[in-house]
Amino acid sequence: MILVDFTEDDKGVRLRVSGHSSQADKGKDIVCAAVSALIQTFAGGVENELKAVLEGNLEAGNCDLRVNVTENRHQEMTAVYNVFKFGFRKIAESYPEQVKLN
Repeated sequence: MILVDFTEDDKGVRLRVSGHSSQADKGKDIVCAAVSALIQTFAGGVENELKAVLEGNLEAGNCDLRVNVTENRHQEMTAVYNVFKFGFRKIAESYPEQVKLN
């Protein structure tokens, strides 16, 4: 099971993802691919477009990121967070046996 913990607070955003969906073999799993695509797009997007500072690690099968933006970018960060939270929620709803969103 893939566990996704995606939260926002007054300091920024925290994204923690671990596990494997076990839907198919590694490298052929559409659920893992969908989650990975969201993670990569979120991390790269906020870093490039919002000039966010990412702390933590992002590696195959494990993500633990803290995302910090300047105060003048906080509203934009909230919008991006809400969009990606929606994406994780939709994957979890479609594959409840493989993905759990906290």
